[in-house]
Amino acid sequence: MRAVLCTGTNGSEGLTVADVADPTPEAGQVIVAVRAASVDFVDTLIISGRYQVPVPRPFVPGNNVAGVVVEVGPDCSRFAVGDRVHGMAFIGAFAEKVPVAEQQLRPTPDGLDPGTACLTGAPWRTAYDSIVSRGELRAGEDLVVLGASGAVGSAAVLIGKALGARVIACASTQEKLDFCGTLGADAGVLYSAPGFKDALKAACPGGADVVLDMVGGEYSEPALRATGYGGRFVVVGFAAGAPARVPLNLPLLKGSRVIGYEIADFESREAEEAARNRDALETMLVEGTFIPPITGRMSLDTAIDAIRLVGGRDKLGATILEMS
Repeated sequence: MRAVLCTGTNGSEGLTVADVADPTPEAGQVIVAVRAASVDFVDTLIISGRYQVPVPRPFVPGNNVAGVVVEVGPDCSRFAVGDRVHGMAFIGAFAEKVPVAEQQLRPTPDGLDPGTACLTGAPWRTAYDSIVSRGELRAGEDLVVLGASGAVGSAAVLIGKALGARVIACASTQEKLDFCGTLGADAGVLYSAPGFKDALKAACPGGADVVLDMVGGEYSEPALRATGYGGRFVVVGFAAGAPARVPLNLPLLKGSRVIGYEIADFESREAEEAARNRDALETMLVEGTFIPPITGRMSLDTAIDAIRLVGGRDKLGATILEMS
């Protein structure tokens, strides 16, 4: 089969599209013929060796996948050959076939196409869990999204609006803010411009009820200062490159909460709530409550270009690979 092969830790320079052996399922795994796979920022971290879990080289990257089961391994009972499925593989999805632990897959409902289904892996799950389970967002509240133009951020904007919130999008360029406006964001703030803290406070004068922070670095503290009393500050990631260091007197004075979210821990420790969230999210997608902004549709032949695009962080919305 053909696949993207990663042989080094120098980013996209260590990638090739090559012929590799077809995978065989281990116990508890099924083989999925890939129909679509999303290309996400975390994939670029894994490729460059900067992810918290190191992966031995060579390997095929790609986490979020949708496709059809073509082989069932030992000790599998949830799926049969021919079933449409989607979920998270961690690695291996940028290929024509991928082995996936069956507990990491969900049946793909009628009405959910592969391109949309592959997005309900890490990006949309992260946005939904962070907003609903960690942020406890309620209708009428102010939701601030840092990094609002990317895959998780754009999902958060759409989910927040669908839940009845007022959404303030924060991004590094005006082009990105304009894109967030097309998704329904009520206001936009440039965090790359001077006076980010004051501009954010002006955008939500009563104080933010929920902040979703995927950026970290120097932008977290101003966003935390913009929370209102009882605000919930949800930490998701550090796209700016460094964890934030914030003064703890801020949550003390504001009666606010700083809450972390990591998808694997949430899935394993709060499995029932995670499953309810997946059902709710997929129902919203099937019913057309919102339409994911897929701004890049690439093929396996152009997968390396897609990875470079996502790693450069200039892309808007979601980028997916579609297999023939």
